[in-house]
Amino acid sequence: MGAGSRLLAASCAVVAAMASEDICTSPSVTLSNGVEMPRVGYGCAGRATAASVEAALRAGARLLDTAQAAEWYDEAAVAEGLARSGVPRSDVVIVTKLHPRDHGANSAAAKIAASAKLFGGYVDVFLQHYPSCWDGLCGKGWQERVEGDWRDSWRAMEAAYAAGAVKAVGASNFRDAEFRELLEFATVKPHVFQTWMDPFHAEKPLRAAAERAGVVFMSYSTLGTQWEMQRRGNPVLASPTLRAIGAPSGASAAAVALSWAVQRGAVVIPRSSSPAHVAANARTYVGGALRLCLSAADLARVDALDGTTEPPPADAPVAASFANLGDEAVELFWRSPGGAETKVGLLEPQGSTDISTFAGHVFVARLRRSPGAAPLAVLEVAARPGGTQAFAIADPEEEEL
Repeated sequence: MGAGSRLLAASCAVVAAMASEDICTSPSVTLSNGVEMPRVGYGCAGRATAASVEAALRAGARLLDTAQAAEWYDEAAVAEGLARSGVPRSDVVIVTKLHPRDHGANSAAAKIAASAKLFGGYVDVFLQHYPSCWDGLCGKGWQERVEGDWRDSWRAMEAAYAAGAVKAVGASNFRDAEFRELLEFATVKPHVFQTWMDPFHAEKPLRAAAERAGVVFMSYSTLGTQWEMQRRGNPVLASPTLRAIGAPSGASAAAVALSWAVQRGAVVIPRSSSPAHVAANARTYVGGALRLCLSAADLARVDALDGTTEPPPADAPVAASFANLGDEAVELFWRSPGGAETKVGLLEPQGSTDISTFAGHVFVARLRRSPGAAPLAVLEVAARPGGTQAFAIADPEEEEL
């Protein structure tokens, strides 16, 4: 590398470091049209309940990410949680998304109007969830049911933007070529682009394309949940590198991953049903400052994880989820090796919770109405370190008369 190249590289590094420092004291980002968006929000995938949304708002979240895809989201529950929280609608940025089965000028317009009505007359950010359908997403025969394509929907979104029904528009899950085509096609250029990003899947080309176009990048699954869905464990939460970076300040791997993504310019929307995790995520910024502002050296260490895999350490936690499938409240206890039980959670009917635990740990589920009765279930964590495990708890069978 020549002297000129080294000087240019050094200058770019200085600019990047300055931008990261600015983000450390800027809890919101301004879209290209002047709309303000928090850099950290609450993701409502997994059909977040009204109670979960209310709790996130009370913990300090002011950005909610939802969608019209009823298989993964519950828009009505988000609206209910917002109403119950007492937080003014004008203080919260709502992001929702159009399912590709509703692509088309008329169908998209109707869906935009429905979401706007649900959220007080407008949606802050309206995205296309996917550019197109496939059988697994929209069902077989979708070609005969879907009115149009993403271009027709974009024109409907532009009309809604002009009418004030949406304050900003964008796309989700478009690939590189599709994103470039959208930029060329759009009369109203996208303000937001959303896709999967985490330290092991950093989406550098798409992030760079969004930055060049002046489009704010929004990251989902920043904490590694996409790997869990692929049944490949969660390299983010188990990462020795992320844990080592956070150790001096007592920060978790999750906190390091969120800070890294934010400092790299992304808006993040972590989701959890654990009140403690929701509260911790909502406090990513405290008093207007990023609670964990990573150094340039630590940011580079996280950048280096992209496209790699790390073996989890032997003491890596397991991400365990517990779902109550019944219609009665269930108390969840951790059972020590000596047999003592410590209450760790309450599962309301149809409720769930996430717990960071370890292989070999045992949990006991008991009906809240009869704490002295025999356990409803005894559950042992069998996943390998760094992995995930889901437990389902059902009501006891009714006695036959």
